[in-house]
Amino acid sequence: MKIHINLLSLLFCIWLLLPGIACGQDDSEIPVASPLSDTFSDPVAQGAVNNPTISEASGIVASRSNPDVLWTHNDSGNDSKIFAISSSGETIGEWVVAGATNRDWEDIAIGPGPEEGVHYLYVGDIGDNQAVHPSLNIYRFPEPIINDDNPASGTIQGVEKINIRYPDGARDAETLLVDPLNKDLLILSKRDRLARLYRLPFPQSTSSTITAEKVGEWPREIGGIFNQPVGGDISPNGRELLIKSYVEVLYWQREDEQTSIFELMQREPKVLPYTVEPQGEAIGWSADSDGYFTLSEKQGSATPQLYFYKRK
Repeated sequence: MKIHINLLSLLFCIWLLLPGIACGQDDSEIPVASPLSDTFSDPVAQGAVNNPTISEASGIVASRSNPDVLWTHNDSGNDSKIFAISSSGETIGEWVVAGATNRDWEDIAIGPGPEEGVHYLYVGDIGDNQAVHPSLNIYRFPEPIINDDNPASGTIQGVEKINIRYPDGARDAETLLVDPLNKDLLILSKRDRLARLYRLPFPQSTSSTITAEKVGEWPREIGGIFNQPVGGDISPNGRELLIKSYVEVLYWQREDEQTSIFELMQREPKVLPYTVEPQGEAIGWSADSDGYFTLSEKQGSATPQLYFYKRK
């Protein structure tokens, strides 16, 4: 998502947010909590993502099939490509997603799907700033394997398109989740005062438009643009959930497999360490759940940095 604000004003607002003050907001509008610095570390810069093609990284997820690989993508108006980068930010390769259109790709998720034992990537074309599109797409395909027998670039064929609509009208969203415990897809809306959680139960049809189930509202009131949810990820074992805004990372842990993500989000989250990035929208667990990565879109001349918050 591109924020249509003068760049200098945006950077100034973000600077003000560092001590917890929102630009143009009363302090009471901003949820305040102490980061769990005893649970996860402060950010460690892994390296610069200095590929000029990756200029608007809007989602990130750790590969399950390729060690030390992360998948990312650009958002609206860019090519329909996914990129493989290393945990130090170096570009490994890029793939065209055949038959897909990048109208506004906002998040990427990884998890199970139709074929047992296969790790699928889910790319969410779910951004809709003005809430005008009657339906949206999620693209699903097995994640590419990178080894000596497979080149680190190319075109992904056989892409499945999951076409969806919301039961209560068009919505803007930037958070796509896949629950590894039941293969359901979940979308969290962005611009509502109380964000709405939608569910696409498995198996998801790829032959007709699906009407998403509105599961309910997240009870944590959103206090302004900087607190809107812009990304999220469920840990590989399905037990831990991250939701990110521009200014904080929220965390929940399931005590059992019977608790749904919606039920989990009805509880008060814990706030994890996070240092505000220029336009940080991407967050993802590491493949071993040893911590979480964040990545920002590029702003000005600064090169985006890949950060890692390690579990203590």
